[in-house]
Amino acid sequence: AVVSTQSTGEVITHQERLKPEIAENAGLSETAMPPLSCPDLIRLCVLPECNPSLEELDIKKALDLLTCAARDGDVSDSQFERLRLTIWRAVIEGDSWWEKSAGPETIDETLFYRAVILAYNSGLVISHILPGVDELIGELDDKQKEFVLRSGYEQMAQMGLITA
Repeated sequence: AVVSTQSTGEVITHQERLKPEIAENAGLSETAMPPLSCPDLIRLCVLPECNPSLEELDIKKALDLLTCAARDGDVSDSQFERLRLTIWRAVIEGDSWWEKSAGPETIDETLFYRAVILAYNSGLVISHILPGVDELIGELDDKQKEFVLRSGYEQMAQMGLITA
């Protein structure tokens, strides 16, 4: 497969800008790090064992890498779906907001919502990078999270960020 030079440059840039603590947590040397694939970089950006202090910019980086991989055909449709779910489930699980027993009216305080807004403001197509609410909830066994996520999706639909 032919990979565009621009996309290769984007991946290299993301790898070079990887937080030192993420590389360290993954057992990688900053000075002698091998080239990593988009899926590997995505996982490094969002999985708690590599990035225990997940923030919006890490999610944005993972979404940029996902978009890049999809654009170049570096991932199959099923890989794209798995990676997309990996990103957003990591966001949900990595957000301490849920522990506050807050309601849907404060969804804008969640890492999830802030990441969606950052992605939208950066020009990413939300309907492409965000799985459907039922898909995202999947086997989530937490009625509070499910209720707030469904409410959040409704709010995003009302704002025109996604289609209902």
